[in-house]
Amino acid sequence: MRSISYFLLALCPLTAMAALNGHCSGTATGTAKRQGICVKTSTCASFGGSTINGGCPNDPADVKCCTMYQCFGDESMCQWTNTACDGTWRSGLCPGGSNYKCCDFV
Repeated sequence: MRSISYFLLALCPLTAMAALNGHCSGTATGTAKRQGICVKTSTCASFGGSTINGGCPNDPADVKCCTMYQCFGDESMCQWTNTACDGTWRSGLCPGGSNYKCCDFV
């Protein structure tokens, strides 16, 4: 019985917080909900992004929904790589992992 309790206790943190570098949800709407990423506010700022409150519910206070436009000139934005990019994917210009990149529309 004790081992089951420890197992269930170990699962609690996984259900309490959304994944860091995950999709925005909560009160995020429109493009932010579709293309935003949950990252630390300092990370978002270091990439020149904008944060949205309430887009990463249940995460720590310093994790917010980050959106970033103009990651590679005027016609670009950071977005998830599982969505279409009508241009060229550019790496290293957006916060998050390899599945979140800059789409250069030009």
